[in-house]
Amino acid sequence: MLGVTPAEAFTRLARAARWHRRSLGTVAAVICLFAVLTLLAPAKPETALALVASHPLAAGTLLTETDLRVSEIPLDYLPEGALVDSAEAVGRTLTGALTAGSVLTTASTLSGRDGSAGPNERLVPFRVPDATTAALLQVGDRITVVGATIDGTAIDLASGVRVAALPTAAGNGSLGGESGAMVVVAADPQTAATLAAASTQMRMAIVLG
Repeated sequence: MLGVTPAEAFTRLARAARWHRRSLGTVAAVICLFAVLTLLAPAKPETALALVASHPLAAGTLLTETDLRVSEIPLDYLPEGALVDSAEAVGRTLTGALTAGSVLTTASTLSGRDGSAGPNERLVPFRVPDATTAALLQVGDRITVVGATIDGTAIDLASGVRVAALPTAAGNGSLGGESGAMVVVAADPQTAATLAAASTQMRMAIVLG
């Protein structure tokens, strides 16, 4: 360095070395802190893709592409029988209402193979609290459906409707952890609408024959 004595040059070099050591020390401390936080952070849970409801869906909904979306679900929260491919779900009928983001499963949906509806029929799922009576039913039986109002008045909702399916969840005999039993009937469009509306407002019961 021109005009700089050896002593001054040495002093400047020593000052620069001390500055770089401080900078390197700071960087090293940041790296160590990041490493510690990474080790302490909880491990990311394993996930799997599953179909979920893209918006709230009512019981009896015939599923379309717009009703579904694919989402990553932690394995710990993934229910048994979760559907993955939209081709598996489109055309199925919901056996119960779903909130947005709920996972679709084989137990919460009814395929066309599980129960058949004629050209002028609709499939209507509803829950009855008396699982013992529901256990007496067989697909093809004709039943009368009765609804009970809040004050206990009984109302005939449908007569002679055909039992199309009796879905149950594997393992516990019920769907969605709820009590009672699910019954799916095939009815004309007007009766089906009446039953679907009543299922959200009344306790439903069945009369054999």
